[in-house]
Amino acid sequence: MWLRRWVAAVIAVVLVAACSNKTAVSPLRPESVTFISPQVGLVIGLAPCGDVQCLRLAKTVDAGESWTWMTSANLSSLAQAVPLTSATDQWRLRFADMENGWISGPLLLATHNGGRTWTRIELPGLGSQNGFVGALEAADGRVFAEVAEGTDQNTYGPVVLFSSAVSSDSWAAVESVTTGPAGYPGEISIAQGSIWAMLHPGVVTAQEGIEVHSLLYHSSDGVSWHSSPLPCPPTTVASVAAATSSRVFIVCSGGVAAGSQDKTAYLSTDGGANYQRVGDPPFSGDFDEVAASPLAFAVAAASGATYIYTSFNDGRDWATSYLPQAGGLPLSDLGFTTTTQGVVIFGDPIYPQYLQLLMTRDGGRTWKTIDVSPS
Repeated sequence: MWLRRWVAAVIAVVLVAACSNKTAVSPLRPESVTFISPQVGLVIGLAPCGDVQCLRLAKTVDAGESWTWMTSANLSSLAQAVPLTSATDQWRLRFADMENGWISGPLLLATHNGGRTWTRIELPGLGSQNGFVGALEAADGRVFAEVAEGTDQNTYGPVVLFSSAVSSDSWAAVESVTTGPAGYPGEISIAQGSIWAMLHPGVVTAQEGIEVHSLLYHSSDGVSWHSSPLPCPPTTVASVAAATSSRVFIVCSGGVAAGSQDKTAYLSTDGGANYQRVGDPPFSGDFDEVAASPLAFAVAAASGATYIYTSFNDGRDWATSYLPQAGGLPLSDLGFTTTTQGVVIFGDPIYPQYLQLLMTRDGGRTWKTIDVSPS
């Protein structure tokens, strides 16, 4: 997903200014969503504060049926005047529990009191023109972040995996889990204590192009990591989604052609030791993201239209479960919170008027827009 958005990057500037709860009104334009239980979830986005925009949080305790504002004393002041200079600059939100959460993007912010106050985390590259957090996930007492330091002139590398205990800001680089000097971030997928981190090293070719490869790392405890084999052809880019500790789904994307892209899919039932090729997700749309539950696999793609393709029989067959009337914008934060409930953000902060939260309550068969206007 990040690779596609880098290619399609356009220039935009959003001023994030300090505001109080009294001045911000609906609508909230959701940029990211996170659920810490089937009922309790949070979104982050921009809301009007007079003539400027405020970065705000809203919370649901009834699985998205209603939303309320969250009070954050210093959130907008920390993020104030961050320029959105590329399509990679999207705020992402994750909470591990009711107290510990993170906002990531051009900066990394952390809270340990339920979002009432936020602290800026200083890691290499963050706050610079090309530095950002490409992926962040938390589980079982630890949080992991892929940090693009942005010092390589041809890519956003080096990209390094960092980790910390969720209840503190004791971040440290995970040994040997990096792209090396050049590369791009991928995604982090966690299921039943099993952690997968995809990275994409880059190599400058003789024709001054960038050859992108994929590296998959795995840990069963968040401390010891090892590289894991990938089934993808070398000319494709791999993405990972873990359904359980043993069931791992890989999508290999490449070969773009006029708004479409080859997508091959593989399933492992033994924790990544072996893979079997399954049915190819449909050709239409450039690959965005992949998600998995114990009962379904979902692939998001966009080009002239926007799609969610879903399989309910281990990838043998695929159905189009989402095709909006106003398509073409990307999908992000695709994920399942239970076997029946899932979330995804439609749209791009460059076009905030189109941003929407979508949810499924039938395991990915249908997706509906959720009104996140807080009370």
